[in-house]
Amino acid sequence: MNQVTFIVLGATGDLCKRKLIPAIYKLIENKKLDLFAFIGVSFDQTNTEEILQNSKKFISKIDNKLWNKLEKASYYHQLDFYNKQGYKALHDSIVNVEKKHNLNGNRIFYLATIPKHFKEITKNLNENKIISKHQSESNCSMCKHPWARIVYEKPFGSDFTSAKQINNCIKKSFHENQIYRIDHYLGKELVSNISLVRFTNRIFEPLWNNKNIESVQIILKEKIGLEGRGNFYNKYGAIKDVIQNHMLQILSLIAMEQPKKLEAKYIRNAKAKVLKNVKFKDAVLGQYKEFTKEKGVDPKSNTETFAALNLEIKNKRWAGVPFYLKTGKYLDKKDTSVHIKFKMVKCLLTKGCPTDSNYLTLKINPDQGFFLELNIKDPENINTIMPIQMNFCHSCLFGPNTPEAYEHLLLNVINGDQSAFVRSDEIEHSWKIVEQIKKGKFKLFKYEKNSSGPEQANKLNGKGIRWRS
Repeated sequence: MNQVTFIVLGATGDLCKRKLIPAIYKLIENKKLDLFAFIGVSFDQTNTEEILQNSKKFISKIDNKLWNKLEKASYYHQLDFYNKQGYKALHDSIVNVEKKHNLNGNRIFYLATIPKHFKEITKNLNENKIISKHQSESNCSMCKHPWARIVYEKPFGSDFTSAKQINNCIKKSFHENQIYRIDHYLGKELVSNISLVRFTNRIFEPLWNNKNIESVQIILKEKIGLEGRGNFYNKYGAIKDVIQNHMLQILSLIAMEQPKKLEAKYIRNAKAKVLKNVKFKDAVLGQYKEFTKEKGVDPKSNTETFAALNLEIKNKRWAGVPFYLKTGKYLDKKDTSVHIKFKMVKCLLTKGCPTDSNYLTLKINPDQGFFLELNIKDPENINTIMPIQMNFCHSCLFGPNTPEAYEHLLLNVINGDQSAFVRSDEIEHSWKIVEQIKKGKFKLFKYEKNSSGPEQANKLNGKGIRWRS
């Protein structure tokens, strides 16, 4: 039986309200949880009813019977994260809730807080023996005692130094197989499919190298702005907020060598090896015109809200292949996609040679799926070659109700599967790439809201680039 106590530290924040409680509800609805309890923990003066009520609007088609089941198993505990004595009362609350609901002591601690609290919470959970290393068996289907796992929300640190300090702190307290550093993009269906598309289809892997691939574009465009996160975004910007985690994780899945098996240990080994060899070449940075007038933003801020990067991977497979990354706030559309451009073939036609090569595109958001772009003859004009798409539409085949990322990831934590979570060396390699970028002195180009970003991004490295989105 799947039984677990969820302890969410930072339970009054947006993440818990918008994502975690809805994900727990969906696990109940989809019969992935047999016995459970939810304990929200925060410094705020509130109650269980208010926390759950704030989440209701983020859950579609609530079943009252299931909602009542969640309500009866939910609790709130007020705690100052920096009050060491307060953790004894938290421990007692957890034990009492587990006894009341006949739970076996399996626990997931979710740190839905800002990263500056991570070290203090980690030390206090360990010193008060709320989580201990002896609860760390990786194959818990055969555990003789309950397990405890801890989830750290992104961003994991604010730079290489802080990430290293947090990693050192949690390694002293817990075993690596207890630690789940979350990047919710790894829970998205099409991101988790990248490895499967590559390594279970014979037609792709032999072509997955610099002999056949000309370039790779990874794009994450947002139509939204700061959404009340002015203070946070002013300190982080596009590179730290999106590229350091989501986009570099996607890059590592696209570029990694074939792992021994598609299992957590081997996948994370392969991803870390790629990130270690990523080198920064060039960047174009931008800021939308009204950014400095946003609430919480410094009027003189030089924080980028747009970034276009050229990265390269220093290994035999990818030598000479540019990886172009583009992201930004308030762009013309919402789009997360990967575009793999294959090299042109030698034209054997006397007229009407293809104007472009083949592409493999993975659509991650909002329309999930992928398509392969091929060249064929236009039946109405014998001398004209035209591109056509061979499409896979995810929602067309599986429907619109596939699990959300957080539901998928919480289930992975329950099952002890770390394949969609980020290891400490991956985190540190990613921050080193960010440090390479931050050393550069780049002009900040202004751009209009609802545009494609600054025009200068079309001439990254001084060359003309045709962005696919």
